[in-house]
This record gives sequence, structure tokens and C-alpha cells, in this order.
Amino acid sequence: MKKARDLHLLLKTIRRSSTTTTPKMDPSDRYSFSPILRWDPEVENYFIKAYGADHFSIISKALTRPSSYSCVRVNTLKSTSDAVIEKLLEIIKEKGFDGDCHGKEGSGPNENVGSPLEESLKNGPIVKCQIPGLEYVLFVKGTGPHMIDYGYVPGAPPKEVIVGRKCAEAVLRGAQVFVPGVMACSAHVEKGDTVAVSAAIEQRNPNGGWAFDPYYFERNGLYIGQGTATMSRAGLFRASEGIAVDMNNRVFRLPSFYDVLEGEIFLQNLPSIVTAHALDPQKGERILDMCAAPGGKTTAIAILMKDEGELVALDRSHNKVQDIQKLAAEMSLTCITTYKLDVLKAIRQRNEADDININQSSNSLRFHEEKASSSTAEGFNLDKTCEDNVSNAIENGGAYVSKADIRKAKRRMRNGSGRNQCVGGRVENSKGFYPDSFDRVLLDAPCSALGLRPRLFTGEVTIDSLKKHATYQRRMFDQAVKLVRPGGVIVYSTCTINPGENEALVRYALDTYKFLSLASQNPRIGGPGLVGSFESANGRTEEWLRPGEEEFVQRFDPSSSLDTIGFFIAKFSVGSKDA
Repeated sequence: MKKARDLHLLLKTIRRSSTTTTPKMDPSDRYSFSPILRWDPEVENYFIKAYGADHFSIISKALTRPSSYSCVRVNTLKSTSDAVIEKLLEIIKEKGFDGDCHGKEGSGPNENVGSPLEESLKNGPIVKCQIPGLEYVLFVKGTGPHMIDYGYVPGAPPKEVIVGRKCAEAVLRGAQVFVPGVMACSAHVEKGDTVAVSAAIEQRNPNGGWAFDPYYFERNGLYIGQGTATMSRAGLFRASEGIAVDMNNRVFRLPSFYDVLEGEIFLQNLPSIVTAHALDPQKGERILDMCAAPGGKTTAIAILMKDEGELVALDRSHNKVQDIQKLAAEMSLTCITTYKLDVLKAIRQRNEADDININQSSNSLRFHEEKASSSTAEGFNLDKTCEDNVSNAIENGGAYVSKADIRKAKRRMRNGSGRNQCVGGRVENSKGFYPDSFDRVLLDAPCSALGLRPRLFTGEVTIDSLKKHATYQRRMFDQAVKLVRPGGVIVYSTCTINPGENEALVRYALDTYKFLSLASQNPRIGGPGLVGSFESANGRTEEWLRPGEEEFVQRFDPSSSLDTIGFFIAKFSVGSKDA
């Protein structure tokens, strides 16, 4: 009821302001898409010192817009680029995507003038990546920004649905407007009505925090498209799920491939695909993906390994581990082993006696389960077979197996593997891993995500919050160093433009661990890293890269001609830890 009252007051304020208090303005200014990111002053000053005022202004504008293309990774173990292109073209044809989106083309940084992708994208809506080694990556062309006629008439503004900022960002990436994302709606909206869709951005509240303000109606330049209401206003606020607005006239338009060709393709940002290549995984190796969810880089690595070897994927969330399992199953990848584990607790100290007992117990249980499975198929007595197998395992030097373990094995033989043993059902916890136990380690670290696009709000980002991310990342990197073997490789990556989480981490790694050295990456399509340092008002100095190191890392600038998200990749070779 409170929400309904707030929305009523909001709409009443909008109607009153449109006739009395709002100054006259050009409708093309209000009903347009021209957002401005508003940064915390300290954060803005920090980034201006890193990039320069003009460059940072261009980066900020680029962050408010999606890339001009979607990037599709083909599962080469199940299909080919040519076969996928043929299928996707048919899907685009069925959906009627014509690329003009009923509007005039506007201008913006994502028009990609001068981009190496520009010429390729002129050859058709879907093209293969021309970067050597990435021919299995497809680019799907989008269009925008478009100038949309919202049907404004003086004194009679168009019917409107106001959505939350996160919903708006999803719509800009190609999603529909779903019921939970709707914040407010004009009066008298009925099913089938054409409505303008605008974004409500968080505003500072009296307590100093940020929240959607139902009385805040200034949305100039925050209109993201037009669509058809799928339900009335009354129905909209009674429903708890479903599509609220079918977006058919968008400011940015990209073909949607949600739930399309599952197992054959995966939508993934280009820098993330490059990260898997930088790790250079080889068949038969033991590799660790420390922060693996949702599984995009994990499955990319598995495919580069030809699904041969062991790829351990970690996340501390039960549900996220299940997401990795589901994606691996869809792609028919068997070399991936998932565990629920906080990576800050990833080190397990070696105890020789325990190690022997664990291995023997595991082998004996696996022995009697495999034998019992075979016996079931041949019609043997299950209980006796299970007990005999365990007895034989113990006589042959295996560790003691309890009666409880025997009973569990019997139930599995009688009833099958069960839901908890099926892919996506059971999540294994891990006690950690011994030092020096992996050939390669990927740390795609949780970060401030200030490179993700589109982004309509940055007000909550502070210098303190950026420092907390950097501190957490260093602790995770310490774990990675202990887990990788001498002669191995560590790849560190983030999706942020913050040098404190990127170049400063590299500086920490090289200064702290003298046996680490920066390694070259292939392919190299990103730009160089930032050289220098930043001195804060309190005298604290943050060191970045030194001359000569910048060409070893890859920094993806969201305002560059590649038109990607903001991203960073560093690769380290691990020397002898005894030196």
C-alpha cells in the first residue's frame, strides 16, 4: 500500500510539474538518451590524475552506452563457426531484426569509427573475428543510438513507465522490461498501449545514502526506448513477475540470443575470451579458476584444453557453483570439477599421514562403488556384493570403511545416483588445496566493476570502497601465489578502470614476490598499462607500473576503437620459490 501511495504522489507531482512548475524545454532534450555519470569528487579527481580530464570525460560517456556489437564464443567441441553463423542468421530472420529500430541514427562513442571491427561488421550482421586464434569468436552487429519519436504533444506528455536503474541498464543490453524492474507508471495505461520507458537514477537521501526517490521526476536524457504494455497499470502492480513492457523501439538494439543454441554458444565479452588465451592452458594440466562463477572463463579454458586435464572451479556461493555446473553440462565438458570454497581459505597445509589415508579411503570407496555398479547390472546380490568389495579393498591395503559408508553405497546401488549426485544438484565443499599443486591459476578477481557497460550510476563509489577492493584482491593474489607451482603461470584480471585494482596490484605482486615476472600475452589486442603513481591528499602514494612494464599487460579502454568493456589482464611467470 505504501508503494502505491508513493507512486500516486509521484505521478501527481509529475502532472503538476508538467503544467505549472517545470520550465519550458525542448522535447528533444527531455525525451532523449544523454546520461551523465556523476562521480564522487575524490574519485573523479583520482581518475582525472590517472587518465587526464579530457580522456576521463570520454571514458565516462562511453561507460553509459553498450558496445555496438555482441560477442559470441562458439563451443568448438560441439559445433563450428560456420554452422553457428548459419543458425544465428536464421534466428535473426525469424525475429525480424532489421537493424534500423524505427529511428534515426544518433551519434556517440560506440559508433566505432576507425575500429578494426568496423570494416568486418560492414560485411554482414554476423562475422568471424579476424584476430589469429580467435576465429571461433563471432561478432553480431547492433545499432544505435537511435533518436525515437515518443509522440510528445505540448500539454499531453506520452504515457510512461519508469524503471529502476538496473532494469534500465539491462534493457540497454537487449532485455525486456520485467515487472520487478518497474518503479512507476502513468495513469490510465492499458494493455496494448504504447509507452515511453525512462530510467529513475538513485538520488542522495537525507541519511547520506542512495535510493530511488518517488518524488524525483527529473529524467531529462534518460529515456531508453518505447514499447507496448503487456498489462494494465492495475495489473502491473498486482503482478509479481513476467514481462511488463515489450520493448520494440530501443535507443540501442542488439539481437537477443537468450536461451538460444544452448551448449553451442556463449555470449561473452571479448576481453574475457582473451583472458582465457592469456592463461595458455594445455591438455593434461591441472588448472585452477579461483573465482569461477558464472563459468564463462572456466568453460573457455576447458575448451582450449580440449576437455583433457583437470580444471578446478571455485566459488563461495552454493548457487553460483551450481551455475558453473549447469553451464559445463550444457557444453558437455567433463574436465571441470567444482567446489564451494572461500578462496581466502584455499590453502591446505600438507599432512603426509592424512594425505595417505584420504587417498586410500577415496580409492577404496571408488573401488567398491564401481564394482557394485557392475554387479547390479549383472543381477548379483547388492548387499553382499557391496560388503565383499569393501572387505577386498581393506585386505588389499585400503583404509577402513565404516558401516555408514557401506550403507550409503548400498542405497546408491539400489536407487541410482539420486538428485544430489546429478549435475547441478550436489555442491561439494572443499577444505582447500596443497601449496604448489596447480600448473596455472586464473584469478579473475571480484572488483569495483567500473568497466562494465552500460552504467548509469556511480554515486556510491568512494575512495574508501576502491581501497577495500584492492586490499581484498591482494589477499586473494597471495593465495594464488601459494597454490601455483614453480614454473607455472598466474593470470590476474578485472573488469574495472581503476588503476588501484590493476596496475597497483601488479606493482604489489612484483615487489612482494621476487620470483614473479611479467610475461607476454597472446593475443595482444588491448592497450598498454598506466605508468607512474598517484599521491593522495594525505600523502599516501599508490605506485603503478614502471617504464618498460606497460607493454606486458593489457588494458581495455571502453572509449577505444575496440568498443569493449573496461578490462585489465596481467600475466605472471612463476620462478623458483626457493631463490
